[in-house]
Amino acid sequence: MIRRRTVILLGAAALATTLGATAAVIDRTAETRTGVDAVRPYPTLEAKAGDVSQVQVLRADAPITLIRTDAGWILAERDGFPVRTDLVRKLLFDLGQIELIERKTNDAERSARLNLRDVAQKDSKAARVVVTTSQGETLVDLHVGKKRESLTGGKPMVYVRRSHEAQTYLAEGELDLRGGPVQWLPREIMNIPKDTIVSATLTSASGEVLELVRSGEEFKIVGLPSSRKVTLQYSVNNAATVIDKLLFDDVRSAEGLDFNAGLGGGVFKTKDGLTITVDFGAVPADQAGTAEPWLRAEVAVADDATEDARKLGEAVRAQTSGWAYRLSSYDMDRLHATLESLTKPAEGS
Repeated sequence: MIRRRTVILLGAAALATTLGATAAVIDRTAETRTGVDAVRPYPTLEAKAGDVSQVQVLRADAPITLIRTDAGWILAERDGFPVRTDLVRKLLFDLGQIELIERKTNDAERSARLNLRDVAQKDSKAARVVVTTSQGETLVDLHVGKKRESLTGGKPMVYVRRSHEAQTYLAEGELDLRGGPVQWLPREIMNIPKDTIVSATLTSASGEVLELVRSGEEFKIVGLPSSRKVTLQYSVNNAATVIDKLLFDDVRSAEGLDFNAGLGGGVFKTKDGLTITVDFGAVPADQAGTAEPWLRAEVAVADDATEDARKLGEAVRAQTSGWAYRLSSYDMDRLHATLESLTKPAEGS
């Protein structure tokens, strides 16, 4: 049997819960009273998208400048490397569609908590988006801060502030500003199908040459001494086919790099008539830059190459000509494979 005291305590707890819920509703109601009729801050952007000539995404650490040219969009901070046009189009569309749904703080210190401190200030975590036309008209100038998840599974939301104003807002809509500059780029260097590769010759920075040739489904090491044996066949195959779906971590113009520094490289041949040569260049000692090498690629197409191979070779040549790439440490290790790294002492040797 439930005692009278227990009933009283349960009733008090229920009352406290009800009062707390009521208070939360009142607080929420008070907050939403700062809301605004949902308005789009840049309603004309969609109509003027064709006039846009530049999009800047400015952060405290790394500015991004996307420029429209006759050939397409390029990234100024990467020597004019082509940009993924779909990302630029989506950003312009989304900027035109976002809606301000709730007025937030206009206090500078509180704005910083929403990651809306001016990007010109130290330690700012905001991103400032500036969209201009070729006539110099500024269509968008917006600071973008924290994202806020919708608790009901609705549209995404983000805190924003028009750059010339102190007032901040909660906006409904999606703004994909990526991360660093490279995330705006198509990162594929080349994609030579691995089943077409028949040989690979890798030269290390020390001058050691490793020859790999296809034998059925696997690659074999040419001249493998009897005192050594392959540690893992997968690693041998992996080194021979590194140019299959090869991606870059960074890119720059190949102009000005020193490709005579003896940093090694590789030559890959396919069964249908392509020869792909890669070598490494270094930033000259009198220029600023890290010591890590940059990869350059060249493609030769044999006279008897198949039509598909010719098209692929010409596409890779057009895509890579004039550019140098920084690879992941994983792909660098594959290109720097040696007899010693791929083998181990044979038993009894």
